[in-house]
Amino acid sequence: MITNLRNATPWLALAVLLGVPTAAHAQVQIDHSTFTAAVTATARTITLSAASGSAAGEYLYVEGELMQLQSAVNASTTEWNVRRGLSDGATPARAHPTTAIVWILDPEEGRVFNVAGTCTPVNERFLPHINTKENRIFDCSATGRWNERERETNHVQSAQMIHGGRPRLRDEFNGGYLVMQDDGTAKSLTDAEENFVYGSPLGAIEYREEQTKTASSWVTINGQLDISGDNTTSAEGVEIVWGASSDAALNQVIELGTNGACISAMITVTDISGIDELVIGFRQNEAFVDAILYETYDEYAIIGIQDTAGDVDVEDEEAGAGVQNDDAVVTWADGERRALKVCISSGGVPTFYYTAASPDNEEPIYVQVTTTNTGDALTAGDGMVPFLAFLISGTDGPDVTVQWVQLETAP
Repeated sequence: MITNLRNATPWLALAVLLGVPTAAHAQVQIDHSTFTAAVTATARTITLSAASGSAAGEYLYVEGELMQLQSAVNASTTEWNVRRGLSDGATPARAHPTTAIVWILDPEEGRVFNVAGTCTPVNERFLPHINTKENRIFDCSATGRWNERERETNHVQSAQMIHGGRPRLRDEFNGGYLVMQDDGTAKSLTDAEENFVYGSPLGAIEYREEQTKTASSWVTINGQLDISGDNTTSAEGVEIVWGASSDAALNQVIELGTNGACISAMITVTDISGIDELVIGFRQNEAFVDAILYETYDEYAIIGIQDTAGDVDVEDEEAGAGVQNDDAVVTWADGERRALKVCISSGGVPTFYYTAASPDNEEPIYVQVTTTNTGDALTAGDGMVPFLAFLISGTDGPDVTVQWVQLETAP
């Protein structure tokens, strides 16, 4: 919600509506709130956790659904009668959890065009920029670039559709799983043993234990995946292949030059000094390598931590072309939670993203890594799978938990 336009003189209001620059016009942060209780798809009354300047006639925009505030139920204007499912071509009335971000919009704040290129925060009328028709939200960064947010979605165990009709699958580790060795017996903690995970919305998952353990590197509890193992043996760790199995068979997730995909994950690390390697990305689909030496895979593209200092780097290698590196110029600190993301386009070009530290499991706002050395197209025709690799440094490794992993197609 804003107030400067309502109090403006008629000529100033007209100039603002037409997009004419004016000295009196300033950037306004759009108000947002949450619900005090989950909202069903048929509810006609909602309660906000804070009024946040809401008024009759204004709109609520949440997870792609557009609602309009009709009349206040209480004096504090937190409880409202609403019209539902008003998005033009986007999401109809649907259920929403209490954790969903609820944007409070004046009619002119919801727009149907997208943004790209450079920007200046103080010159933008409203931030973030919300395209209510396509459910796309953009932030203008301090470095002057438009960054698109991940879609705000309910916690789901099935495919979601994002702009352009592209499917997205996310595992939040709150479902049931069947875990066993590749020979069908109980899951193993033995060094080099390969185990399968069934029951994930991402499809087949295979992981390889590195060093024999007393605690598994696949433990799901309280809506997160604990990959820490027992943290007692140097170079102990795990490599996980998501959505496929690790071999040379034709079960890859993408074929370079034909189709593209992204893998992203929200990860918490308690002690960076115990990290020898923590990366996500794509690699050529072939048999697991010993000691999780992902550099020995024929082709790969990754982002993550590769030393005990917590420096975030990106790296890729095209078959026979040698390893290339770029520094993301950000350092992960003890106890931080961050999301990482790697995309490979249908043309085989990798891009890399990270987020600032997040105190909770919120939807991430990604920053794209500037790639000087990396980012060349990989070899067309090669099959690739998304993976995560983790190794500890020393004999007192960190606790590493994964809040979610997401796979989506890329143009």
